[in-house]
Amino acid sequence: MKITVDKMKCTGCLLCEITCSVHNTDMVQREASAIQVTLHDLGDSIHEPVVCRQCTKMLCLKSEGKKYDKEEAEKFYWDNKERISQCPFHALFVFNGKVIHCNLCGGDPECVKSCPTRAIAIEKGEEESLAEESHDLHNGKFDKEIEIG
Repeated sequence: MKITVDKMKCTGCLLCEITCSVHNTDMVQREASAIQVTLHDLGDSIHEPVVCRQCTKMLCLKSEGKKYDKEEAEKFYWDNKERISQCPFHALFVFNGKVIHCNLCGGDPECVKSCPTRAIAIEKGEEESLAEESHDLHNGKFDKEIEIG
C-alpha cells in the first residue's frame, strides 16, 4: 500500500498536513507532518504534496547497509538524519531533531481521509487488492457480477 498524489487536484488547503500532525503528534504543527505541501501561489498555482512513496527497497536505509525493514517502515520518527539525503523523492522531513517518515497511520492514512479534493489517494498492491476482494466475497460485500463457466 502507498499514497499517491495528483497535484493537479491539490488546492493547497493543507488539511493533509494538519491532520497528519494531529494524528501522529497530538499537535497542530505543519512542520511535524509526514506529508508536506509545496505551495506555488505566485507561479502556476499547482501545489505539490510530498509524502513517502513507500518504495519496497527503502532506499533511505541504504546508508546503513539495510534493505526493506518492516519495523522501520511502521515508525513515524527516525533518529538517523542521514536517511534524508538517501531518499530520492525528498519525502523525509526533520522536526525537533528527528526525521519524520510516513507510516501510513498503521494502514488507514488520515491525510487521505481528510483531503476534500481526493488529490491524495491510496494505491494498494495486487496482493492487498486480491485479499480484500476475497474478504468481501466471503462477507457478502462483493457487488461485482461473476461469470461462472
